[in-house]
Amino acid sequence: MTTDFFKTQSGNFSDLFELAEDGVWYAKGHEDFAFLEDDGTDWSNIEEKSFWYRHRARLFTEVIKQYQPTGSIYEIGAGNGAVSMALQNEGYDIVAIEPTVQWAVTAKRRGVKNVICSKIENAGFEDGQFSNVGIFDVLEHIPNDAEFLAYIRKLMPVGGRMYCAVPAHNILWSNEDDYAGHYRRYSLKDLSRKLENAGFVLEYKTYFFRPLIIPIFLLRSIPSLWGLRGQRTSASSERDHCPSEGIISKLLNKLLDDEFLGVVNGGGYKFGASCLVVARAC
Repeated sequence: MTTDFFKTQSGNFSDLFELAEDGVWYAKGHEDFAFLEDDGTDWSNIEEKSFWYRHRARLFTEVIKQYQPTGSIYEIGAGNGAVSMALQNEGYDIVAIEPTVQWAVTAKRRGVKNVICSKIENAGFEDGQFSNVGIFDVLEHIPNDAEFLAYIRKLMPVGGRMYCAVPAHNILWSNEDDYAGHYRRYSLKDLSRKLENAGFVLEYKTYFFRPLIIPIFLLRSIPSLWGLRGQRTSASSERDHCPSEGIISKLLNKLLDDEFLGVVNGGGYKFGASCLVVARAC
């Protein structure tokens, strides 16, 4: 292992975790979080084809290139490892931390080198241990997000970077948020304030997924408000993430490419369906 997580652990890593035959490190006594266990959707397959996952991964990678970490990035709530794998492919040293066994195993099979299956609050992680942290579409799942951010700050050294993305704007709330187990959506102002209160200073912030605001509002939010949007299914998830090739798909990809180029050039946006911030622990 080359990751600084394994180097800096104070002599008791094997007391906290066990390396299983599947290549995943499990916290001793860990109980499977089994997030969305009743959802039969093959998300790892969808992630490989989805315009949404593709765009966010390249956007995160670009922003991290502009705000470089010193040391490893610990992705908390790494899911199937889509973002961890994208960052690892760019040469970053990644530790993927995921409490759902099935997803942790998928991340390892996908090729993520360092995968830990654990809830961070139950694993005995040390203060100052997480050099940098990535939390990508996770914070909205946490009941007490302010308390969670304060705990993450304790696990980071001064100067460590936090990369955080969340869904934006309560007006875009729909049944999809309910199915996904969201507690809230955010504004950049609200997210920035919570990070600052937890002990971070903001370095960069932007909205993204600008082309999706109107489609989400018209096709998800309003139908959900009127009780017209049905239960999410594997088929509906695939349609949402993998639209058929055509004029609409080409236009969407063009708009997302333009959004990405704006970030490449150091810009930020004042509206969008998601928020992305970079903050430094202080």
